[in-house]
Amino acid sequence: MSSTQTYKRIPITPATWEKLSILKKPGETFDHLIVDLIEEREKLDIIRHVKKIAEEGEFLSLDEAEEVWKE
Repeated sequence: MSSTQTYKRIPITPATWEKLSILKKPGETFDHLIVDLIEEREKLDIIRHVKKIAEEGEFLSLDEAEEVWKE
């Protein structure tokens, strides 16, 4: 990390600290672990969103979509 970077403190409970420590790989920083967890959460959010659209959404055929894009 660059020396010009600033750091923030995030208060967490001892139980959360323990869980993070268990997930952290040897040599891995907590920052890297948290970045990985954020990326996984973002992927899950996208998957949930797509599943919700698939269950509730209305879909167009490719021909219908092409017509809409031409408008």
